[in-house]
Amino acid sequence: MALALVLGLAAPVAGANPKQIKAVAAELVCLCGNCNRESLATCICTDFAVPERAAIGRRLDEGQTKEQIIAAYVADYGEMALAVPPAKGFNILAWIAPFALLLGGVFLVRRVLLGWRRPSAPEGPKASESRSAATQEDERQRLERDIERYDD
Repeated sequence: MALALVLGLAAPVAGANPKQIKAVAAELVCLCGNCNRESLATCICTDFAVPERAAIGRRLDEGQTKEQIIAAYVADYGEMALAVPPAKGFNILAWIAPFALLLGGVFLVRRVLLGWRRPSAPEGPKASESRSAATQEDERQRLERDIERYDD
């Protein structure tokens, strides 16, 4: 029985499989500076991504959860290490801005397209009908004076 206990303790612990490592690494980005913030799960740079994936595997072997590993990574490198910014505080702008800009663009295009249409006939009274009778009389008298002056 003691031999079984000793053999049980000496038995190798099953390591984290690549699927588990990639699941954690997919939540993080490579911070080597050479790649364009590619996912840590798919980046192939040997300076940063490969050693970090190995460290993630070691942490999984130690029994840490995905959330604990990500929290430690954020503690070391800050929130810029996350592949998706958390939807809180100022970061919420990263979630709202694209939709707001798209909606604003749709309204702008609609307004421009409606402005290009031919204007329809005005529905109210015509300009000549809306002027007062006194104004019309003044204009008629001025026109008659101008005609008399040119006839001379």
